[in-house]
Amino acid sequence: KSGKPVLGIRTSTHGFQFEEVESSYLRYGNSYKEDNEWKDGFGRLILGEKWISHHGKHGDQSTRGITAPGADGHPILNGIEAGGIWGPAEVYGVRLPLPGDAKPIILGQVTNRTSAYDEDDPRLGMRPTDIELPGLVMRENDQDEEVEVDQNNPMMPIAWTKTYQIPGGQPGQAFATTIGASTDLLAEGTRRMMVNAVFWCLALEVPEKANVDLVGSYKPSRFKFYQDEYWDDKNLKISSLE
Repeated sequence: KSGKPVLGIRTSTHGFQFEEVESSYLRYGNSYKEDNEWKDGFGRLILGEKWISHHGKHGDQSTRGITAPGADGHPILNGIEAGGIWGPAEVYGVRLPLPGDAKPIILGQVTNRTSAYDEDDPRLGMRPTDIELPGLVMRENDQDEEVEVDQNNPMMPIAWTKTYQIPGGQPGQAFATTIGASTDLLAEGTRRMMVNAVFWCLALEVPEKANVDLVGSYKPSRFKFYQDEYWDDKNLKISSLE
């Protein structure tokens, strides 16, 4: 309510779910359907979109960042070279146009994996050098009909800015990005976009080229759903991460 800046990364668009529990925060839920300011929950009202779909194919297609029309020169792009924003996690679908004064900064170009991989490869064989674009794919439309879709026409925004205001609260600035799985942060340009967005959210001058060097070792695991037994076997403690 205070209008403080909000920065949302990837699954934060659907970070709340209260379908089966009583909660005073029910309206934050991704599936909230009441026809009021909170329809579609926290993701839509604050960040600009909730969970919609995997626009790219999960585990087979990656995301290359393309500067959105009209976004050239935006400070969030400072120091980011062409092709520098990339991640093996797939493009998320959003509804177009984004609501209110949302301004797309980066669009997500869907690219196909062009190399083999093994199960231990956190990028699933996908690389920033992949240039093969997908052809037409079959998708369900709003009428539950199967139609052919060009995944890159139009491209989905994967990073945007907007203002937000909770009913009864003060206005604030938000930055949202749907790229940002742990493996996506292996790309320097993706990290720099996040750091630049922090400066922008805080109304601070964005560095021309922020230092986004990794501190220590960074070995992200591949993105997937893990069963409880996986975590039980790892038996991680705070000391394991020191």
